[in-house]
Formats: sequence, structure tokens, C-alpha cells
Amino acid sequence: MSINMTGKLKFAEQAGMTLIEALVAVFIFGVAMTAIFSVTVSNSNTANLVKNSYIASGLAQEGVELVRNLRDGDWIASRSFGAFGDPGGSVIPDGDYQIQWDSNLLSAYSDNYLKKTTDGLYNYVSGNQTLFKRKIRVTTIVPGVEKKIAVDVTWYERGSSRAVTVEDHLYNWW
Repeated sequence: MSINMTGKLKFAEQAGMTLIEALVAVFIFGVAMTAIFSVTVSNSNTANLVKNSYIASGLAQEGVELVRNLRDGDWIASRSFGAFGDPGGSVIPDGDYQIQWDSNLLSAYSDNYLKKTTDGLYNYVSGNQTLFKRKIRVTTIVPGVEKKIAVDVTWYERGSSRAVTVEDHLYNWW
């Protein structure tokens, strides 16, 4: 409101927003916030999937390395070709197994979840249960010469089953 030269009150042009303008502004703000929230949730879900895939890849590679270590242990102990079934060695026959980092024996696969200790180590004995299961499959390719080691790490996430598989071939060193 202002006073003109004649001393009469004169109302200024409407300076505020109308109800329709306010509703349009709230709608645009709502659409923008929904888009931002959707992108944030999507990024969070993708980051979680990548994290779990990374962990599963490490667990699968560890499984291969543990079986390789059994074979190498036979070689170091001068046991002849034990990793391929010679009774003098640590016998890694064909089949499905599980093993943890501090073991020198394969155990029959029992569909157990891996557990994670407070210091970040995965095992089957103690710690908090994780999402992951690890199955080690040993298959003879050429008797006395070559074994195939396939490690499957599976987990269930966001309504679907996920898996990472690592495969390696072990050969007779002797």
C-alpha cells in the first residue's frame, strides 16, 4: 500500500502468489524430490550389489587357492600326486566340498552359510552369519594329470539368487 500525491491510499499491484501458483511450485518441488530420492535409492542398491559381488569373488578365489594349497602341501611333503587320488597324499577326490581359510581338509558340502568374525575372516564355525554359501566342485579331467576346481559362491539379494563362479585347473607337478 502506498500514498499518492493526493494523499489517498493506493494499493500496490498484487505482490504475493496465488493459490494456483503455490500448488504448481509444490508440485514441481515434489517431482524434483522424487527424482532425487529415486536416483539415491537406485545408487544405493547398485552399490550394495557391487559390494556383495566383490566379496563373493574374493570368497570364490579363496576357495580355489585353498584347494591349490592342499595340492601344494602334498608336493612339499613329497607325497606323490596325492592331490589326485594317490593314497599317499591328501586325497582330493571328485565331489562337492566346503573349506575355510584355516583348514587343511576338505569337508563334504553341507549347504552352510559362511560366517564373518569381528576381524573380518570368513568361516563356518563362529561369527555372524552372512548371505554367502560356497561350494567347491572337484572334477577329474584327465586321470592322474588334471583336475578341474570350480567354486560357486551364491547369495540371495533383493528377491533373486546371485552367483559368482571361479574355475581353475590343477595339474600333476611330478
